[in-house]
Amino acid sequence: MNRAAFTTPVMADHFERFGAWLAVTVGDNKAAITVNRYLSFFLEIEKVWKSIPDYNRLIAHFGAEGLRRVRLPMRWMQETGLVVKDVAVQAEDSEKRQIAGMLKALEGDPTGLRILKGYHDTLLVEVKAGKLSLRSVRLAMAPAKALLLEIQKMGLEKPNQRTVDEYLAKVPGQRAALTGFVRYLREAHSVVVAMPKAKDGAAQKVRQRKLEQEMLAMMREGGEGEEFLRRWVSVGLAYFHGLPRKVGRGVAVE
Repeated sequence: MNRAAFTTPVMADHFERFGAWLAVTVGDNKAAITVNRYLSFFLEIEKVWKSIPDYNRLIAHFGAEGLRRVRLPMRWMQETGLVVKDVAVQAEDSEKRQIAGMLKALEGDPTGLRILKGYHDTLLVEVKAGKLSLRSVRLAMAPAKALLLEIQKMGLEKPNQRTVDEYLAKVPGQRAALTGFVRYLREAHSVVVAMPKAKDGAAQKVRQRKLEQEMLAMMREGGEGEEFLRRWVSVGLAYFHGLPRKVGRGVAVE
C-alpha cells in the first residue's frame, strides 16, 4: 500500500527495505504501528531529489533538528551505507540555526534587528577570512542580542553607556564576549560607549552566588542515587575549591 504513494520505483524500494529493517530492529508489531510515521520523510526526499542524497544536502534541507525526528530512517541509511554522517556539518548547521534564532528574536524591533544583523554580517567576514568559527559568532552575538532586548524593554533605540554598565553589572561573566559588540557600536553606529572598568572578582562573586543557590536547592530536594551524588560533588568542588564543574562530574562515586 505504501509503495503506491511513490512515483519512482527506487524510492518505493528504499521505503520497503526500511520497513523490513524496522521490523527486525523494533519488532513486527511496533514496526507496523510506526512505519507510516516516516512515510512523509521519504516522500519529501523523492519530491526534492528523486533518490536519497548525501548527508550535506539532507541536513541543509531538513536541519539537524529535523533529522533527529527521523532518527530510525537516518540510522537505517547509515547502516546500509546510503548516507555517511558528517558530525562537523551537523554542528555547523546547529550553530547556523541558533544564530538565525537570535536574529528572529529581534524581529519586532527593526532598529535592534538592523544593529544585530550588521554585527552578524561583520562577524561573518571574519569567518570567511578563517579568523572566526561559527561557534565564536554565536557566542559573540548572544550578549549583543540580550543587551538589545534589554534596551527594547526600556524603549530605547540603541545601547548607551548606562545600559552597557547595567547589563555587565548583572552578568559580569559576559564582559569579554560583549567587547566586540561595544566596539562595533562605536565604529558602525557612532554610539559613544566604552567597556566599563572591570570590577575585581565580580564574575566570581556571581558564580559563587549561583553555586550557593544550587547547593541550597539540592539540600531542599534531598535527592539520591549516583547521578545526584555526582552533581553534589561537582557543585561542592566548584564552590569550595574553585574547580571547573566538569572535574567533579568525572569523579568516581559510590
